[in-house]
Amino acid sequence: MERKQGIVYSSNPKGWIFIYTTPQERFFGHLSEVQADHLPVLGEKVSFIPSPPRKEGQLPCAKDIHVVEVAE
Repeated sequence: MERKQGIVYSSNPKGWIFIYTTPQERFFGHLSEVQADHLPVLGEKVSFIPSPPRKEGQLPCAKDIHVVEVAE
């Protein structure tokens, strides 16, 4: 599947991040999928491979997450 780019709009200490590509298209990511030395934070641009949700009714997942642009 083709990579997407999005912006991190939320993260938490448990290692979860939430990414949006458009206001209607959002993804869930986990620290275990991040290919960087830090958990992406609010406002950072990331690229990822979209994948199905873990459970029905949840956000689709982001896999192989790379930080594209660090927030200032």
